[in-house]
Amino acid sequence: MISISSFAQQFPITSQYLINPYALTPTLAGSTGFSEVFLGYRKDMPGITGGPRTFRINGFGDVYQGKMWVGGEIFMDKTDILSTFKAQLSYTYKLQLENNQFLSFGAWASLYQSSVAVGNTIGVDPNDPLINNLDKLNSTGLNGGFGVNYNWSDLNIGIAYPTLFTTKEEYSLDQGYNMRIQREFNLYGSYMFRLHRDWKLQAYAVYRKMRNAPLVVDISLMAVYLSRFWFGTLYRNTNALSINVGGHIINGFTLNYSYDIGVGGINSKAGGAHEISLGYRFKYHSNEYFDNNPRSKKKGKGKKTRDLPYPAVQEYNYRKR
Repeated sequence: MISISSFAQQFPITSQYLINPYALTPTLAGSTGFSEVFLGYRKDMPGITGGPRTFRINGFGDVYQGKMWVGGEIFMDKTDILSTFKAQLSYTYKLQLENNQFLSFGAWASLYQSSVAVGNTIGVDPNDPLINNLDKLNSTGLNGGFGVNYNWSDLNIGIAYPTLFTTKEEYSLDQGYNMRIQREFNLYGSYMFRLHRDWKLQAYAVYRKMRNAPLVVDISLMAVYLSRFWFGTLYRNTNALSINVGGHIINGFTLNYSYDIGVGGINSKAGGAHEISLGYRFKYHSNEYFDNNPRSKKKGKGKKTRDLPYPAVQEYNYRKR
């Protein structure tokens, strides 16, 4: 009989949330003031046959005056004989407290399907009556989550429960294949330091805790030039150091690449991880991609105005008569 439980790393961890905040938590939908969509691919442990590969697409859109946002995500993660599919739908409400203070509430529902390719396993008899000549064992179920985010100018703090419910028998198949989902808690914060007219520095920290699994902590610094190009580094306490580089290409299109370097354990022998994402920001025609609340800078209706210079004051020398 096959018995499998997944605890350690329930779902693939991404470093792209530095550019794509929705990948960290759907509560951050609308944090930039624009509708966005991202397409990403991640390859872990390229030095190992059957290493994890993740395809991901997510996005969100404004459905009511910048206050209500609806988003979604689909990803497929495959590791050797194991594969996990996720489809998620989210709702975020963004409440303005003051001119530059916002409180966002997010809730989402997720559908998960996990499969084991029994036909590719070693030491398992496909004619075993417990397997019933199945090529795959599948497990499907639902989960949900919620989060709260506080934004004050360049400061951002939030909490989230990516998976709120702990599952037991709902994800079992004939008491054999059992995919168990654990409740996960995230705490995160970021601040954008304005160093110079052309330079900014974004500091980010993420704390992840899940029952029966080690604590995961990310600490990152990313330099931003002209609010359009960026590069930085991220350290994860699971023996990984990530290098990140990217930029706003043109008309809302962005490209970002990160490379995770293993600094200990199996990570140092497995070849790290490559991750790339392509993003698009709708109705965006500026190059200052990292400007906060860019919509607030839109010009109002009415006649165009311009500053008129005062005439120069001329000095005259008067002769005494």
